[in-house]
Amino acid sequence: MQVDAHLDFVDERHGVTAGHGNPMRRAAEKDYVTGLSQIGIRNVSSTAREGYDDARSFGSDIMSVRQFRAMGVQAVLDRIPPGKRYYVTIDIDGFDPSIAPGTGTPSHGGFLYYEILELMDGLARRGDIIGMDLVEVAPDYDQTGSTATLAAQILLNTIGRVLYHRQK
Repeated sequence: MQVDAHLDFVDERHGVTAGHGNPMRRAAEKDYVTGLSQIGIRNVSSTAREGYDDARSFGSDIMSVRQFRAMGVQAVLDRIPPGKRYYVTIDIDGFDPSIAPGTGTPSHGGFLYYEILELMDGLARRGDIIGMDLVEVAPDYDQTGSTATLAAQILLNTIGRVLYHRQK
């Protein structure tokens, strides 16, 4: 599952096939990746239409923040196959820059803290979160330090929920 403002599904840009715009494409090409849930996508300028078409042809379920909010957390979780092993990648620009200004590619209209925390809790109940990363925190762009604090809280609280639900 990906939480991000950007699709990150470019095949190649200026000869680069393994940059920050390509990771979801490279992941989808792996035999052991059986599907992608790409949640929070809202900055269409970073990927051309063929990137979206390609992502869908690989089986990606692409959802904007507005769609997420209209559906609600449980309906979003219901679109993710239950009882599976999940890898979660979160780009800090998936959050609204009002709470996460410390990133190089801010995009307004992003998630708030509890929306993602509830999503992570539900995913931990739904299956096995086997790994997670959180990327693109740029402390130099946030003199308050709130972006780094948000990132740490999301990671820590997700780990806590994973461990809690494994005990049940």
